[in-house]
Parts: sequence; C-alpha cells; structure tokens
Amino acid sequence: MGKHLLEFETVLDATFVQDVSKVIKCLGHPDRLRIVELLRNTPLKVKDIQAMVGLSQAVTSQHLRQMYHLGILRSEREGQNVIYSIGSPLVEKMLNCLEETQNMLKEDLR
Repeated sequence: MGKHLLEFETVLDATFVQDVSKVIKCLGHPDRLRIVELLRNTPLKVKDIQAMVGLSQAVTSQHLRQMYHLGILRSEREGQNVIYSIGSPLVEKMLNCLEETQNMLKEDLR
C-alpha cells in the first residue's frame, strides 16, 4: 500500500520555513521589494533610497526598519547618514530567482 499523506517527509526544516515565511511576507510589499532590488548592487543612504522609490522619508524609514529587524537589511552609520545594504544571503538568492523567472517568462512570451 502507499504511504499516507502524513507519513511523507518534508524537505524544508520547520524552523527554516517559519523564518523564510516572515521574509517572504515582508518582501510581499512592492515598495520593500523595490528597495531590496535597489540595494542589490550597492549600499545606499536613506535619502537616496527615498528619492529612488519616491516615498516620504517616514514611509521609507518604516520599510527599512521592518526589513532591518528581520535581518533582510543591515545598516551602518557614517556620520549623520545611515547606509543600508542587503544583510541576508537568502534575499540575494530570492532576487536572483525572481530575475531568472522574469527572464524565463519573457522568453516564453516571444
């Protein structure tokens, strides 16, 4: 007889799933996803991120703070400026996957 559904083993560790689901939920907001995409290539000051995404300083800071607390971003103070960068290899991998998927879908439409 076959295995019952509950007898199948899962590949992903339960703790990993919990942690990753928080990151996915956070990055589910389009503005946050745009911010991490900007930071993919270079660390940026808050005011530069704000200008590039076109959000108010308060909203930009709120998004950055949420991502910082989840470990998605890291920050470094340089004088008066706070500079943000991607702080998680998971986020780098997710961005790579999204880019590859977008390119694949574009190819399929041709």
